[in-house]
Amino acid sequence: MTTTASTPPGALGAGSASTGLLPGPTAPPDPVPSTSLGPPGGRRRRNRPRGSVAAWCVRHRWRTLAGAFLVLVGAVLLMGPGVRTTTDADVLVGDSGLAEQVRSGADFGTPPTENIVITPVSGTLSDAQVARLGTEAKAAYTGLAGVGGVGEPVRSADGRTMIVPIALDATEETAGDVVDPVLRATRALAADHRDLRIGQVGPGSIDSEIGEAVDADFRRAELISLPVTLAVLLIAFGAVLAAGIPVLLGIGAVGTAMGISALVSRTVTPVDESAQSLLLLIGLAVGVDYALFVLRRSREERAAGLPVREAIARAGSTAGRAVVISGITVIVAMTGMLLAGGLYTSLAIGALVVVAIAVVASATVLPAVLSLFGDKVDALRLPGTRRRNARRGAVESGWGRLAGRVTRHPVLWALAAAGLLGALAAPATDLRTALHGAESLPDSFATVEAYNRLTSAFPEDGTTADVIVKAPASARDEVRDALQSAFPAALATGHVVGEEPQLTVSTDGTVTVMPLALPVETSDERLEGIVEDVRDAVVPRVTGSLERVPGAEVHLGGVAANTDLTRWMDDRLPWVVGFVLVLTFLVMLVSFGSLWLAAVTVGLNLLSVGAAYGVLTLVFQNSWAEGLLGFTSVGSVTAWVPMLMFVVLFGLSMDYHVFVVSRVREAWAAGAGPRESVRLGVARSAGVVTSAAVVMVAVFSIFAAMSLLEMKELGVGLATAVLVDATVVRGVLLPAALTLLGRRAHTGPSWIPVFHH
Repeated sequence: MTTTASTPPGALGAGSASTGLLPGPTAPPDPVPSTSLGPPGGRRRRNRPRGSVAAWCVRHRWRTLAGAFLVLVGAVLLMGPGVRTTTDADVLVGDSGLAEQVRSGADFGTPPTENIVITPVSGTLSDAQVARLGTEAKAAYTGLAGVGGVGEPVRSADGRTMIVPIALDATEETAGDVVDPVLRATRALAADHRDLRIGQVGPGSIDSEIGEAVDADFRRAELISLPVTLAVLLIAFGAVLAAGIPVLLGIGAVGTAMGISALVSRTVTPVDESAQSLLLLIGLAVGVDYALFVLRRSREERAAGLPVREAIARAGSTAGRAVVISGITVIVAMTGMLLAGGLYTSLAIGALVVVAIAVVASATVLPAVLSLFGDKVDALRLPGTRRRNARRGAVESGWGRLAGRVTRHPVLWALAAAGLLGALAAPATDLRTALHGAESLPDSFATVEAYNRLTSAFPEDGTTADVIVKAPASARDEVRDALQSAFPAALATGHVVGEEPQLTVSTDGTVTVMPLALPVETSDERLEGIVEDVRDAVVPRVTGSLERVPGAEVHLGGVAANTDLTRWMDDRLPWVVGFVLVLTFLVMLVSFGSLWLAAVTVGLNLLSVGAAYGVLTLVFQNSWAEGLLGFTSVGSVTAWVPMLMFVVLFGLSMDYHVFVVSRVREAWAAGAGPRESVRLGVARSAGVVTSAAVVMVAVFSIFAAMSLLEMKELGVGLATAVLVDATVVRGVLLPAALTLLGRRAHTGPSWIPVFHH
């Protein structure tokens, strides 16, 4: 951001001067310190921050840095034994959750199976071809490492497709570890038969291909995100060392949190396999943001003429206080996932830990590092940046001029901004969620192509609702009769395909499974109704038939797990939203002492999140962006994304909000009027908010380019929300709201226990 004039005489504080640490042209500091939250002559002095934590860390910098190093080394060692991840039985809910517990506790004596799917380019397969290909398959796969046996070939009813089942010598959990030799054999077989389409699909091959794609995505994200972050920070600070410090702090926070999360997963509760990715995403974002806020403020205070130690202490009292408040609100938002429980508990653990560590590191380690380098933090300065940095934060910057216009006509600007956000949020009224299956994977995946051919030829191998019965082994015959007699009722619903029931019995005879094939994808909007129809038609009938069998249990699992979990997530969302809103209101009330400001904070953040939901719906429930982002729309959004987005965005948006409000409050406390304090606060915070937002948008946008649909959704939603939040909300709507509030944004009842630093 460039400026055309400096802060007018008498307008407030050291904070409006140059951002360079090396001496440069600066304005003399105000007689009233910029950190005072109580101006002279009558306004109540609510807080008197002294930066005691930062000052202590500066005085004992080597002790602080040694402690931080030991904590980081300890966290790395904690990662050694690995992370215990959740299973389906840990996260599923309701009747289908009970079904999965019964199934996972039984041994069916059937190892995981890979299906070799063979289809001619044209025509059908003759009996001779099926026999010859079956013989070739036996020769190709028998004796391979990880192969337990090769089954007989099966031809589809239309004669166009045949499958050869390959039993793996593994469990469901380890299938991905032994499937590579089978995949190589399949590729060799396909190369020998150019007139045939030969592919492979099964739990091992799907896990292997997804794992390879995800690993490649994250390697690419790591290679891109760090250079992009450094580039943005280089532009923001103009010096290599100053730009590198926030990145190193963010990486340290992520590494420490990963170690702690690994320990928690092994000793308290397992974590979701996506938790580490979420931890990395949030940790880098908040770690860089918090360090950026404090470092920029210390440079401002140093440029205003304060000694190094005092400049760092004052940064701790101002930007550091904003970081603490922001961190608390982020933690409050993340705690909403703990309220939801289930899957979200495992996702919340790493996020909560990494935010807490980032706050502590910014309050302790960063002051120690800054005191260690002193003015050398500006070493390796880029050419031509000193003059630009000296002009940053002036009132007549682009954002300062916009804030001036907004404060002159706040109602008009507020209506325009709210109208824009409302228009963006409108599509969210049609938001539909689902847990997706193979249909959400990229068409370029070889396993997806094979799966589509398999389910087209053998519908019973696609989506199934599984009737699962647990009963004493002595009642095996009664269970079989009950399931067989209920099968016609399943067919009568019109949703089930097949000619006769297929039953699988555990080796001890206590668990029996009857899969019911449903000719729909897991993301089909009709699925929930179909599952309920099947459940109502079959489960009561089987239960009634077994009412004389002691201890008999009847459940519906399979794809019912998707619909039950999706409904559970949707039902939890309003409670989590309400919980986060109330706690955020209380945090802002105690932090700033204004009832009106706390209420406005909640409202603005809701508008920001609503706009992100609207864009998410517009992009992913329609097909217009498929080519742009490289995905196939399934007409819904992944069920866990909206709640995760809400808590993450509501927390992260507070970074900008608290920082802007803190600078406005400083201007008010130093003597400016309500309108002028808004203009000054927005201008002085614009540079750091813009830099932080560019970093976040860049990192989140990388996720939008990943292979998996849910990662794309998360990336687009987060990047959109941060962009909207840092521009429309913090640049227009917040200044307009603060102007309309006037003194009420800074004052409140005396009984409010305002946070003192």
